[in-house]
Amino acid sequence: MYEAVFPEDPKEFVDYYFQWKTRDNQVLVMEEADMVQVMMHLNPYTIQIYGHLRKLPYIVAVASHPSCRRQGKMGRVMEYALQDMERMQVPFTFLLPADPAYYKGQGFVFFPCQGVAGAEAEADVPSGYTWQEAQEGDLAQAAEFSNNILERDYHIFIKRDMDYYKRLMAETHAEHGRLLLLKYQGLLKGILVYGVEQGEPKAEIQELLLSPEIQGWRDMLCHAALPGLEIQFCEFQMMFRIASLREFVSLLKSEEGHSFEVMVQDAMVPKNAGAYRIEIDRDGGRIERMSGKLPEKKMDIQELAQALLEHTRVSLREWV
Repeated sequence: MYEAVFPEDPKEFVDYYFQWKTRDNQVLVMEEADMVQVMMHLNPYTIQIYGHLRKLPYIVAVASHPSCRRQGKMGRVMEYALQDMERMQVPFTFLLPADPAYYKGQGFVFFPCQGVAGAEAEADVPSGYTWQEAQEGDLAQAAEFSNNILERDYHIFIKRDMDYYKRLMAETHAEHGRLLLLKYQGLLKGILVYGVEQGEPKAEIQELLLSPEIQGWRDMLCHAALPGLEIQFCEFQMMFRIASLREFVSLLKSEEGHSFEVMVQDAMVPKNAGAYRIEIDRDGGRIERMSGKLPEKKMDIQELAQALLEHTRVSLREWV
């Protein structure tokens, strides 16, 4: 079904996906008359959320058989998945939407603060910076470097380890790209992940992480790494959906500190609905159900999600 619904994916990528991603993911399906009518893949990623580590599902390969579309079946599968996540105290799930309007109808919203763009410096890059292809022996150092950069710049990001980079190396090879390391006087200063469009001299930069002192040379460093290729930075405008409101709030922090009382509405995950008092400060988040006089303020789960992450910097950059 994957190959039939996603014919644009080349064989190399499909082979990579089923070799690497289906090792530990979940595939939800709706079957009838020995036919898979709907499928949804839940690919696990370790996410750091304000210092807390959680294994969260990234939703991909959402598809319905052509004969089963526009019948509400995918909505039923999504509802089942979200309610199951709530039972397992999963704070949120996320996806890269093909149709944002569709997912908004299921309670998904865009992260308010996604990514940061580096400014281009006026001076030339000093000599001594060199790119080299990453080898397996480099991956532990690459993971440590990446986590340090991401933890400095973001509140929510995908935690790196050796297995993450082994999988990423296989993915970039399937996309005719590479994982490159930037070295200066023997020190790791940057990581570049890219793929190349088949038959076109165009490189798609999936991720570029640089030490703070050289972030202004982003474009020049990319052109030095990929001479002769047109460079395009990939856009990853992720949407997310609160699964367990209690668990989600418990992981948050805020330097400013804020609290509010609200009636929460959630049609797809009824256990999230109700009257709550929510407090978030630098020590963490707290949520409790209210009884007696109910709050006048009402918010659906989407409005609440955006309000809770209004000042949260997020970096989630994945294809699959």
